Amino acid sequence: MLELKPMLSALWRNKTSAFLIALQLALTLAIVSNAGVIVSERVEKIARPTGMQVEDLISVTFMPIAQEYDMAGAVAADMDLLRGLPGVVDAFPTNQIPVSGSGSASRYFSEPNQEIGGEVANYYQVDPNFINTLGLELVAGRNFTAAEMDVMGPNENYDARVAIITRDFGEALFPGEEPLGKFFFPLGENNPIEIVGVIDRHLGAWVGWQKAGQVVFYPLLIKTNHKRYMIRAEPGQRDAVMKLVEEKLAQRDANRVLQLETLSRDLEQSYMSDNVMVKVLSAVIALLTFIVSLGIVGLTIFWINQRRKQIGIRRALGATRANISRYFLLENGLIAALGIAMGFAIAMLINRMMVTSFSQPAMPAGLLLSCAALLLLASLGAALVPALRAANISPATATRSV
Repeated sequence: MLELKPMLSALWRNKTSAFLIALQLALTLAIVSNAGVIVSERVEKIARPTGMQVEDLISVTFMPIAQEYDMAGAVAADMDLLRGLPGVVDAFPTNQIPVSGSGSASRYFSEPNQEIGGEVANYYQVDPNFINTLGLELVAGRNFTAAEMDVMGPNENYDARVAIITRDFGEALFPGEEPLGKFFFPLGENNPIEIVGVIDRHLGAWVGWQKAGQVVFYPLLIKTNHKRYMIRAEPGQRDAVMKLVEEKLAQRDANRVLQLETLSRDLEQSYMSDNVMVKVLSAVIALLTFIVSLGIVGLTIFWINQRRKQIGIRRALGATRANISRYFLLENGLIAALGIAMGFAIAMLINRMMVTSFSQPAMPAGLLLSCAALLLLASLGAALVPALRAANISPATATRSV
C-alpha cells in the first residue's frame, strides 16, 4: 500500500500512455468477449447430436436414362439387393437426404382447416426401414407397417393417414402434452394424420434452420424421375460398402446415373460456414490478445528505461529485486483493471446491440469474466519479463546521469 501513492503519481505523469493502453484493453475485452459469444454459440451448434449414425451412413441418388422407367419396381429390386449385401445393416428409399441442405417443409396445425399460426416441420417420405437404417431412437409408439406404405405418382394427391414425428415437433405443436396418438393437419386441410410414433431426435435437412429438429416422416414412395436411398454400413466398413454398393447397383441396372456420398461429408459441408466462423474469430481473439500484450511490453520497457536512475536509487536504499518486479506488475495491474472496467461496459453495450439487431444470444456473465481474467493474465504475463529485467538494474545506476 505504501507503493500505491508514488505509483499513481507516476501513472498520472504518463496518463496519456496509460489511458491508451487501458483503452486498448477495454476495446480488446469488448471484441474478444462478443466474439467469444459467437464462437461458443457456433461450437455448441456444431456439437448438436443429429440423432443419426452419421459416420456409417451413405446416400445414393440415381436418375434413369430411359424416359419410361418402372421406378417402383426398381426401388423394390434395389432394396432387396442392398439389404442383402455384406456389411450393410439396412437401407430405405427417401425423397431427401438429411443434413444435406436440401429438403422439403410444410406447415401443420393441431386443428383442421387452419391457415394462420401452426408449426413448420421438415418432412420425409420413407419406408419402415428408416428407423433402423438411420439409427434413430423410437421413444414412443411404433414403427410404420408394410400395409401403411403408399406408392403414388408424382402428380397424384396424397392424403397421409399416419406419421412418425420427432420429439421437438411434438413439443412445438402440442406444448406440454404427449403427442402420441394425437392428430395433426396440413395447411388448410381437414384430413387428420395420426401420430403413431415419436423419434427422440432427427436434425433434419438444414442445420442452420431455427426449426431444425422439427421433422415428420410419412410411409410413402413417390415415383419421381429420380430417387434417393440411405444405406447404413457396419461400423468401420462404410468406405468398402460404398464401393460395393456402387458396383452392384450399376450391375443391376446400367441405364441410370448414380451419385454416392457419405453423410459425414454432407454434415461437414452444412457446417462449413460455422467452422470457418469459429476459426476466423478464434484467430481474431488470439491476434488481439497478442497485440495488446505487445503494447504492454513496449510501454513497460519504455517506463523502465525512463526510470532506470530511480530504480537504481531504490535498489541502493535496500529495495529487493522482488520489490522492483512487484512494483511494475502492480502498476500494469492498475492499468489492466481500469481497462477491464471500461471493457465491461463497452462489451455489454455491444452485446445488447447484437442481441437486438442480429438475434445473437445474450452474453453469459461467466464468459465475460473468463475473458476479463484471460486479458488480466495476459497483461501481467506481458509485463513480467520487463519487470524482471527492471529488478536486475544495478544500484550503481543511481550514480550515473540519465
